[in-house]
Amino acid sequence: MAYRLVVLSDIHHDIDKVRTIIPIINSSDYLVFCGDGINGLMSIRGEITVPMVCAKGNNDWYSNVSELSTFSIGTTRALVTHGHRQDVRRGVSGLIAAAQLNACKLVFFGHTHSRYDAVRDGIHIINPGAISGYGSYAVVTGDGERFTCRHNFVK
Repeated sequence: MAYRLVVLSDIHHDIDKVRTIIPIINSSDYLVFCGDGINGLMSIRGEITVPMVCAKGNNDWYSNVSELSTFSIGTTRALVTHGHRQDVRRGVSGLIAAAQLNACKLVFFGHTHSRYDAVRDGIHIINPGAISGYGSYAVVTGDGERFTCRHNFVK
């Protein structure tokens, strides 16, 4: 089976940018949100028709969403986090440790506002960048075991 995920992070207050890609989101299997702007995202939840997996960011002060979520895509377990607790500004070693602790082979994170797509220690790590500012997001496709990432920009 083929899977398609749209991955967003760091919406902050640019909810209109998210609205421009709702057709892309709704044609996917999942929306993965890596934190910072969860309340804005929830304000348009009714416009999104696919399942969402979310993590709370360091600026989502009043949210009761978890800072770390896991889910399965085919045979692959995935971890979603904002990344501030894993100290991602200093590198991905904290993400690798969290992935190993949770038996995950795919990790989605945000916080740095920088796009990232790499495999480290057998773990595929993806940051979509920030939807606020430059308007970047990621479309991740795969067969449930292997995944590829394409970074895009809101037009």
